[in-house]
Amino acid sequence: MSEPKPEHLASPSSPLRFGPAGRFELQPTERRLLVDGQPAALGARALDVLITLASRPDRLVSKNELLDRVWSGLVVEEANLQVQISNLRKVLGGDAIATVPGRGYRFVAPVLAGVASGAAPMASTADGVPPAAVPASPAPRARRLVGRDADLARLQARLQPGACVTLVGPAGVGKTSLARAAAVHVASLAGGRSVWVDVAPLSHAEQLAAALARALEAPLADGEAAPQLLRALQGQSLLVVLDNAEHLVQACAELATLLATLPGVRLLVTSQLPLGLADEQVQRLEPLAIPPPGTVPAELGDDALALLVERIQSADQRFTVGAAGLTALRDICEQLDGLPLALEMAAARVPLMGLQGVRDALAQRFTLLTRGHRDAPMRHRTLHNALDWSYRLLGDEEQRLFRALGVFAGGFTLELAVAVAADASDAPDSPARWAVIDGLATLADRSLITVSADDPPRYRLLDTMRAFALQAMAESAGELAAVRRQHAAALTALFMRYIPGDTTTSGLYLAEIENAREAIGWAQGHDLRQAALLTARAARVSTFHVWRNECTQWLRALHPAMVSPAGQALPPEVQAIWWTEMARTATFLGDPQASAAARHALDLWRPLQQPMQALFAAVVWVRSIAQAGDELDEACAALQAQAAATPPPSARERFWLHGALTKAALVRGDYAATLEGRLTEVTLAQELGSDDMVETAESNVVNTLNVLHRHAEAAERGRALLSRIDRRNGDENANLPWALAGLLEALTETGRLDEARALVPRACAASRRFNSLAPLPMMPLLAAAQGRFEAAARLVGQVRQRFESRGATPERDENELIERALHVAEQALGAGLVAALVRQGRALDEDAAAALAAG
Repeated sequence: MSEPKPEHLASPSSPLRFGPAGRFELQPTERRLLVDGQPAALGARALDVLITLASRPDRLVSKNELLDRVWSGLVVEEANLQVQISNLRKVLGGDAIATVPGRGYRFVAPVLAGVASGAAPMASTADGVPPAAVPASPAPRARRLVGRDADLARLQARLQPGACVTLVGPAGVGKTSLARAAAVHVASLAGGRSVWVDVAPLSHAEQLAAALARALEAPLADGEAAPQLLRALQGQSLLVVLDNAEHLVQACAELATLLATLPGVRLLVTSQLPLGLADEQVQRLEPLAIPPPGTVPAELGDDALALLVERIQSADQRFTVGAAGLTALRDICEQLDGLPLALEMAAARVPLMGLQGVRDALAQRFTLLTRGHRDAPMRHRTLHNALDWSYRLLGDEEQRLFRALGVFAGGFTLELAVAVAADASDAPDSPARWAVIDGLATLADRSLITVSADDPPRYRLLDTMRAFALQAMAESAGELAAVRRQHAAALTALFMRYIPGDTTTSGLYLAEIENAREAIGWAQGHDLRQAALLTARAARVSTFHVWRNECTQWLRALHPAMVSPAGQALPPEVQAIWWTEMARTATFLGDPQASAAARHALDLWRPLQQPMQALFAAVVWVRSIAQAGDELDEACAALQAQAAATPPPSARERFWLHGALTKAALVRGDYAATLEGRLTEVTLAQELGSDDMVETAESNVVNTLNVLHRHAEAAERGRALLSRIDRRNGDENANLPWALAGLLEALTETGRLDEARALVPRACAASRRFNSLAPLPMMPLLAAAQGRFEAAARLVGQVRQRFESRGATPERDENELIERALHVAEQALGAGLVAALVRQGRALDEDAAAALAAG
């Protein structure tokens, strides 16, 4: 006698009817499945899997439980289970059984009331297609819309008699909710009336007319449906809503063409893609607005944040919005792309997990967001179901393209999409290229990717769509690794085309920095050559941009690998490119190892017969040396020798060369020559037409004027520079820390202390944003000048600790500022107290130091 089956997996004994219009009937006792009243050809194993899943509708059944139940006492591969699930989906359709990645499966088909054993099979039409068994329901009660006032007003204006309007947008964006509100509005008009047809449960085009007839309470008789519908609608003034039409678009388009002959009928369709009719008005619905990055609103508006708060308060009336919670709320909105469905599911989790808990759990969003409303359609009970519905409407090649596009972060170009998804030539006449273009068009039509208004356009998957695509790709053996390799290769090829200093194309590369981050993350563990080239080029591209800090960190994180045997075995040119950039960025950071890295880069370039690259490495070597002496003399000699051996330099190369020799003059203390050199740098930068280089040169002039104690001139020039930066790109400008450092010093030395103090918060923020120490040496001196001697002493300790933690040494002029502040504090407070305060200051974190500096 066999062991009894576990209770939680007990098979249903009564027949079970499920699926669109109840067309499937599972009869466990007879061990058969009827489809439209006819037995389906299912094997015994597939039937056992179906019975097991159907015994727990909408609940997870793990893979192990299924294997134990269906193959009891046998040892089988998991692939056997996947084969049976595939067989079932061929019969039931793709949305009856949902995959829970890595865990198991759910039976999610809509279940109707049980049918007595031996009940008569469901009637069929002459074509074998079941009629719509479920009457089309009236529009569900509309919930208060948040953030959709403008969309609703636009929709109401378009819904004139005779109009055909299609609301288009991705799954979960709120198309049905907006349609409900529009239906309520039409019903409020004099003589207004609306009928609602949910198209989602229908599986055949022939069912659509019958569903509309039921909604009109005018059942169809035998015969052609179109004349009967026309007679039923003749002379009526009403709104017809076809909700969730994306899987029966052709049938809905044909019905729309029929209804267009009736002047009193308005047609509203919700779909993930347009019907494609000449007179159709398409209204695309975007996700709800989110406050800009780095901002937290003082009060709630009418956007994603407001929707999230309202839904949380609906679930837990005790919830209140505090200043601390707004940041977490905004982060949740951003991570969920402002998609209303996802936000509502996240809100349902907050009473139990709290805001921080929900925010932290969004990395597993498809496990977290599984608490949709019980009265919602099955496809909207979980976020995964909602996206899976859209995904399974795609063809095989479109699904493959969608999965591959998940590897892109922050958007992508057509060129990159072809390189990653086509694995073929991207020539204009390449069939593979055109297949990708056609696939992108389909995904855009189905609201699965967004297309920018730029020319050429950029494409992007919402973060939620991207997470789904990556999850789907991970389930395909080997596909994720192959696509990531192609992605990294495409980004490396792109970034290697970058010409340093070319301002006309820099925006192209900056747009792909997030993609570079993804590719570097993969390449670090799989392809050191690509990691070296990408980190070097990304750091160079971001020189004058807010990305510079992060790109520099990627570069430096690769250092252990580059000094390992694997790094030393890379082609010499790859090593030379990486070590040159390592030295250049280390110079910005005041790293004492910068000169050794630069010397190594020059040694690598010399045998490669690339004089321009060797010249730049020599420039970096000179600029990396912070003290006068033999090494500086050697580096200058090497630079001049390399310049003599190089073809006549371009304006950009003259700028490099002149800047390096000017820096050497500054280190040697020849300030008059330094100022002359800095002014020449400005002229050369202007010739190049580079705003970034001009601003760099101008900040160098301001700082040199300060060294020469010409502070009034420095203040005037510094104000003009800051004004120029603010007119162009403000806090995004990587020259900002140096510009503010020079202006702070000039204002302090000329007694404009209030003006200087007003700049302190911005200087501290710029220091952090660009990982620059440049403004910090001025902070203790400004505090001392204000008579805040204890603060000055603590800031001396904090600034010294910041330099030491980075392994950096203040340059001569910076050290003089720090020592002057220390001397003033000692005169006022005594050396003993100041020493204690300096020690206290070393323990300050950046936030505390910034607050202390600002007073």
